[in-house]
Amino acid sequence: MAAQEILGKLVAINSVFPNEGKLALFLEKELARIGFKTQRHYVSNKRFNLLAQRGAGKKSILFYGHMDTVPVYGSWKSNPFVLTGAGDRLVGIGSSDMKGGIASLIAALEDHGKDNNVKLLFCVDEENISLGAWKVFDEKLKWFEDVAFAISLEPGSSERHVGGINVVTLGRRGRVVINVDIVGLSAHGAVKERGISAIDEAVKIISQLERMKFEAHSELGKESMFIRKIESASTSLSVPDKLHMELDIHIVPPNNAKKIIRQMEKLIKKMRSCGKLNKKTSVSIGIKERQTPYIEPYVTSKESSIVKQILAIVRENFGNPIINYSSSVADDNIIANSLDIPVITIGPSGGNEHASNEWVSARSLNDLSKLYSMILEISN
Repeated sequence: MAAQEILGKLVAINSVFPNEGKLALFLEKELARIGFKTQRHYVSNKRFNLLAQRGAGKKSILFYGHMDTVPVYGSWKSNPFVLTGAGDRLVGIGSSDMKGGIASLIAALEDHGKDNNVKLLFCVDEENISLGAWKVFDEKLKWFEDVAFAISLEPGSSERHVGGINVVTLGRRGRVVINVDIVGLSAHGAVKERGISAIDEAVKIISQLERMKFEAHSELGKESMFIRKIESASTSLSVPDKLHMELDIHIVPPNNAKKIIRQMEKLIKKMRSCGKLNKKTSVSIGIKERQTPYIEPYVTSKESSIVKQILAIVRENFGNPIINYSSSVADDNIIANSLDIPVITIGPSGGNEHASNEWVSARSLNDLSKLYSMILEISN
């Protein structure tokens, strides 16, 4: 089957997390048809990652994809679960992120790489908290011992690029979420000066956040931060005395969550000392707990021999490659940091990921299938 035909089948299967089961079963059947031995790695009773292997050799190539999509957001012009063609644009949920890459890979695997040791990993929950990737590298690490390098099928988006045959992504920023809890002093709203409004204090802190020193990395660029949640309310005719805020921060080396917390604590201390924050206001700062760890940044060296080989393939067949570094996190980070191998991200060109009318270029699907075919023939 051609990549576009396969993509139509993938898009038709609703795999919004945590409901990846039907897609996993479809891929399991397709991979068995083209000679792969598959195994399920259960994340919960009804959810499983899919591991597959074909061929032989001392070293293997790993291709990675995630099976889940985000929910259907916004107002679609067509049924999101029906791949709809409009010129070069193929519209459907997950068409770019990342069922397009999976479709191109399966099309390539039909006729290529049969003599090489090829491994595939399809995970659940990437669009949530990467439960599948964290669990598989915790429990099945030995299965990956022979992997020489990994190709991620993600679009590898950044501020300048959203995938494409020439866009070779060699790194991603990390991410952490920080809790900020503010406690002021309750008072009757008619005499608000007797209290300390946690909301007013939060406004002061927010106005100073831009004064924080954000790290910059030569490849990954500058760190970024946005406020993902603010919760506070007056429960009666009273000054609101409690506020919860969450800061979503994309980090680059050498920064980490502990350094960011220390920096914020210094900011709060300075605000108190210069009278910009009430000395009686309590401010607690810490990492927001979640089921899986937060994702650390990574960079794959441009000097890696496999990177040079793939850049040469792209240059010779598709034009000058663009070395890209993504502004967002993905399971690619977990692979790179868990296995300490080169991770190279090359996916189709498209747009509107995580939004209505997500699309992928039909031409890029075909080109990508050709590129994957060439990578499959690299001898290890």
